[in-house]
Amino acid sequence: MTEKQNSTGKLRSKTPKRQGEQRRPIVIGGVLLASGILACVALGLVAFTPASQNDQRPRLLAALFTATPTASATPTATSTPTQTATPTDTPTATLTPTDTLTPSITPTETPTNTPTPLPTPDGREREFYIPILMYHYISVPPEDADVYRQDLSVTPENFREQMAWLHASGYQTISLYDLVYALNIGWPPLPERPIILTFDDGYADNYENAFPILQEFGFTGTFFILTDVTDRNEPGYMTWDMLREMSEAGMSIEVHGREHFDMMGRDRDWLLFHLLGPAQTIEANLGYQPRMLSYPAGHYDEQVISVAQEVGYWAAVTTRNGMLQKKDELFELPRIRIRGDWDLDVFIAVVTGGL
Repeated sequence: MTEKQNSTGKLRSKTPKRQGEQRRPIVIGGVLLASGILACVALGLVAFTPASQNDQRPRLLAALFTATPTASATPTATSTPTQTATPTDTPTATLTPTDTLTPSITPTETPTNTPTPLPTPDGREREFYIPILMYHYISVPPEDADVYRQDLSVTPENFREQMAWLHASGYQTISLYDLVYALNIGWPPLPERPIILTFDDGYADNYENAFPILQEFGFTGTFFILTDVTDRNEPGYMTWDMLREMSEAGMSIEVHGREHFDMMGRDRDWLLFHLLGPAQTIEANLGYQPRMLSYPAGHYDEQVISVAQEVGYWAAVTTRNGMLQKKDELFELPRIRIRGDWDLDVFIAVVTGGL
C-alpha cells in the first residue's frame, strides 16, 4: 500500500510538473499575442489619430519601434533644389534687345535733306567769262505756234549745226558744279574754252533731239525741270525714265520749280514748298540732291535767294544776258538766250562776244 501510495504520490508529484510545462508555452504565447494586439492597437491609434494629435505619432512609434530613424526629414532637404539661379538669368537676357534698339533711333533724327555745304571759299576773288547758253524747245514749232513758241524753238538741224561749230572750235562743256567750284576754290582747272549748255522747262524734245546730238559730240547739258509736271506725265514733257537715262549718261537734272510759277513776292512757306519739294522729288527719283536752280521766267527777289540758300542750293541762273560769272553772284548767274530765228553766223557772233 505504501509503495502504491508512494508510487501514487510520485505519480501525483510528477503530475504538477507536467501541468507547469504545459502552461509555459501558453503563457509565452499569450504574452506574444498581447504584444501583437498592443502593437496593432498602437498602429491603429497612430493611423486614426486626429490632426490635433499628430505631435504624439513619433513618440508612439519610437516607443514601439526604437529602430525607426528620425532622419526622415532629410528628403525634404533634397526636395529644395537651387532653381533660383535660372530665373535670375532670364531678366538679364531680356535687357540686351532694348540696348540694341537705342542706336537705331539716332539716324532718324538726322534730316535727310541736310544740305551738303558749299566748297569753302579760299578767300580769293574770281570771275570768268564763260557763256551759259539757254535753250527751251529743240524742235520745229507747229504751224500755229505763237511768237513766243517760235522764239523759244531751235530746230534739231540748227542745234546740231551749233554743236558742231562749238566742237570744231575747241569748246568743252562744263557743268554748273564745275563753275561753282572754280569760282570758290579755283578747282577743277577749267578748259581753255569752257561753255555751259542749259535747257529750261523739261520738254520731251530735249530727250528726243538734244540728248542724242549732245552725245554725238561728247557734250553734257543741264536740264531744269518742273517736277509736278513730270509727276503727272504730261504729254510733251520728259518722263522720269527719260531723265534717269540722261542722268546716267552724265547730264545734270536740276530744279525749275514744281510748276512754272512766278516766285517773286512769295512768303517763306510758299518758297519752301516750291524750292525744297522739287529737290526732294528729283532726289527720290534720280538718287542725288540737285543744287542748281533756274528761276521760272527769270523772276526772283532777295527772299527767293535767301530761301534757296537755306534749303541747300549752290547757285541759280537767270535770264539776264551776259557771260561774266562772279563768285559773289552765284545766285544771279547770267545766260545767253538762244533764239529760234538765229542763223549760225549770229550764233557765233553772240557766243564769241561779237554781239
